[in-house]
Amino acid sequence: MALEGFALLFDLGMILIAATIFSFAARMLKQPPLLAYIAAGIFIGPMVLGSMGFSIGGIHLGVATGSDILMLSELGVAFLLFSVGIETNLSKFREMGKIAIFGTLLQVALTVLLVTIMHFLFNALTFEQSVYLGLMVAFSSTAIVVKLLSDSREINTLHGRLMVGFLLVQDLIAIIAMPFLANFSSILSVDVIARLVFQILVLLGIAYALNRKVFPKIFEFASRSDELFFLSAMSSVFFFIFLSYLMDFPIAVGAFIAGVTISTLPYSIEVIQNVRGVRDFLSTIFFVTLGIQMAPTIANLPIGLGLLIVAVVFLLKPAIFYAITLLSGYGNRISLCVGLALAQVSEFSFIIASQGKGILEQTPGLYPFMITLIALSMAMTPYFYSFTPSLYDFIVTRFRKPVEAIRKNHFFYRRINRLAMLPQKAARHIVIFGGGTVGGSIVDALSRDNQLVVVDSDPEVVSGLIRRGISAIYGSVENSEVWRKTGVEKARLVVLAMPFSKQCISLVRHLKKQGKKITVFARAHYFRDALSLYEAGADIVVMPQVVGSNLFVKKIDEFIHTGRAEEMGGYRDLFLKYLKEKSKEERKSPID
Repeated sequence: MALEGFALLFDLGMILIAATIFSFAARMLKQPPLLAYIAAGIFIGPMVLGSMGFSIGGIHLGVATGSDILMLSELGVAFLLFSVGIETNLSKFREMGKIAIFGTLLQVALTVLLVTIMHFLFNALTFEQSVYLGLMVAFSSTAIVVKLLSDSREINTLHGRLMVGFLLVQDLIAIIAMPFLANFSSILSVDVIARLVFQILVLLGIAYALNRKVFPKIFEFASRSDELFFLSAMSSVFFFIFLSYLMDFPIAVGAFIAGVTISTLPYSIEVIQNVRGVRDFLSTIFFVTLGIQMAPTIANLPIGLGLLIVAVVFLLKPAIFYAITLLSGYGNRISLCVGLALAQVSEFSFIIASQGKGILEQTPGLYPFMITLIALSMAMTPYFYSFTPSLYDFIVTRFRKPVEAIRKNHFFYRRINRLAMLPQKAARHIVIFGGGTVGGSIVDALSRDNQLVVVDSDPEVVSGLIRRGISAIYGSVENSEVWRKTGVEKARLVVLAMPFSKQCISLVRHLKKQGKKITVFARAHYFRDALSLYEAGADIVVMPQVVGSNLFVKKIDEFIHTGRAEEMGGYRDLFLKYLKEKSKEERKSPID
């Protein structure tokens, strides 16, 4: 076979090898993998290696964005959105109430409007470009933010729920908008609108029918074979991809709807586990391709226009989210966290950019600039998110008077204040950080004979404790304002029952610096974390999995020596009763 026949194979090989090498470097430097993939694409693309003309054995060292690579890249976006769809829980709309829907509609409308105003004020864009550009920068990345929240175990916090609510509505707007953008020239045509609405309803109708009647039976039968289950999962994605293609929708729309269709099935977790390898392979190609598409022609874009677009993404959009969240009554800290975490451009925006490539290229350098902005904004999200506590402390220090004025206004904190019930006078009390499985058991054991104050970042846990008459407040362990409100410096015992974090160390050190006899109990998962807590000054560190393993060994030893499992029936019956009680508590309705 001619060497040219292996072009796609060589390009794939270079993409994967470069991604692997740069991922090793990122791991050593403790940087996010996404940044490594984009850097790998820049290196092997036309900006670096591709421009040098090197070749080995007739193989050109460098990758261009040919049609085959772009197709695989588009499949990468599709599988990313399939995963997002599976993890999408539409009940989140009910949890956040009106703020998710009306807040997002307002944010998208304001962003598009302000970008369109640029068209009239500076005459830098055509009307079509301003609409495309406004929608592209209005959407934030569901895949990046959800992964960030999951990795940091903050998906159930108030700011996590708000972000997911905003993102879900954005995704729905993007899905509706993309078919209309594909027919932009006739977007006001009644016939075009009617046809698109009909196609959307047909696609959603098929998804509903499959979810109710077909998929449950298919996956129940397929679950008996790993291979059949994998094939069924893959087929479901491509079935909706083909439907979307036939209806002239972007294939990512079909993949997302396929994920939402499967999300309510009891096999959804197994589906995502089965397609994870394919998804990671294709999404790696997608992110590396983003780097490859960063072309030198970006320099042709007018500097003023580029700065305005950057300002919209990193300043204006976070400010809009901050204002919407603050006006909804969630306070300064949560509002700032939501704004910074959503300061990126969505994976949907990549599809919109590709869809409107001809329109964007009417301004030299605009298309590669937007591809670069999408990639870099995604890569910078972990830095923005981790920077939130430091930025909040800086704002509080430098702008103390306006911050205090906002803090004293009940309107801006009305939803947070509902999640706080504190004793008027607290002294020699017990403060428990974390009211989950471990912390909840401690609360149950101590609440009768002791004055407790519980701090948790899950609003459902806090509202449940308040309903029981137990003093509780929504917050996190690193929040010094929560320290003040709970009176940790006057407590006789502080219990850190949540999973270990660096912020736990900060609190322990703060308490020990006070010079008062405050006993600190803490929880750790890893031995090095337990050691760090002891070195910081904790009095007792408990490792639940070690305690559990000791009980496990004890029960096994009892069985070995007695030879009969029924000898342990008392323990089994007692534990089953406990599990049934706790499972009932988990079914309580979500907060408004």
